[in-house]
Amino acid sequence: MRLLFFALIFLFLPSGGEAVAAPKSVTYYLDGARVEQEVSAANGYVELRLPDNFAPGSLRVKPGPGGGVLRVEMVAAQQEPRRAGEIARLRERKAELLDRMAVLERREEIFSQAAKAQSGKAPRKTKANPDPVSSLQQGTDFALNQMESVYRSKRKCRKNLEEVERQLSASTKGVAAARIWLAGGKARVSYLLQDERWIPCYDLRITEEGVGELLLHARLPRCEKGVQYLVSRGTVAEGLRAQTVRGGYPTLSRYPLHAVVPAEKGSPPSRLAFTAVETGLPPGEGYLFWHGEYLGGGRFTGGGATEFSVAR
Repeated sequence: MRLLFFALIFLFLPSGGEAVAAPKSVTYYLDGARVEQEVSAANGYVELRLPDNFAPGSLRVKPGPGGGVLRVEMVAAQQEPRRAGEIARLRERKAELLDRMAVLERREEIFSQAAKAQSGKAPRKTKANPDPVSSLQQGTDFALNQMESVYRSKRKCRKNLEEVERQLSASTKGVAAARIWLAGGKARVSYLLQDERWIPCYDLRITEEGVGELLLHARLPRCEKGVQYLVSRGTVAEGLRAQTVRGGYPTLSRYPLHAVVPAEKGSPPSRLAFTAVETGLPPGEGYLFWHGEYLGGGRFTGGGATEFSVAR
């Protein structure tokens, strides 16, 4: 009975290979994002899958207390089994589309020659063909209709071929995973993501004459459950302090707006003038709210700005 108990425990223990789920955080900057994650593996080995937008050369592996990093290998996309299967499928699909395009081009050539031959014939009235002009017209129309059908098929085929080539290009570039050998069994990895950043957005909320508030929001590209998100107001290279946020549109800070004056007569306005707020705020999208009413959006130039206009 005791042997059976220990056998069951051993059965449900992780066997190594794939990275074990652990705390993960993503810090968004104005020009990119950094992922940090703890990994642990049995038998001193872990394979960490990397996203498609992983920035080459950005992987860092820091060992846990008393441990060390023995070896790291980057697995190219073509070498990763799951990605290799997808690449093979896309290449097969590309070959099929190229064959289809060759057939359509041949059909286009045939019907083009047929249309020219029909239009070049001299109408001759016979017992079998009492209305040669109508017959020639019908033959020409048939050839032209077939050519039109071929053109439509070629456009569709070309569009599908472009999409397959785009997917194939994305699947074959970059790396798919990192193979890590550890002494100690635990480490903290970090890497950068390309084409992912936070977007500055501003609410200009005017509550009464001459008084308002400027709110700085961060629009995040995604939010996954169980991941801690942070936002830094600088670039990756600057490495400015980041603040923890929640949700896909968190408020980073609030600033009072003073001496708010409509730059045009009438209410509600589409342009405002005001005293500059904190310097150093990044430019971004701005949205104007007048006594709770949304009036539209425009470009906010950031720190030092003294006016805002709704885009028309």
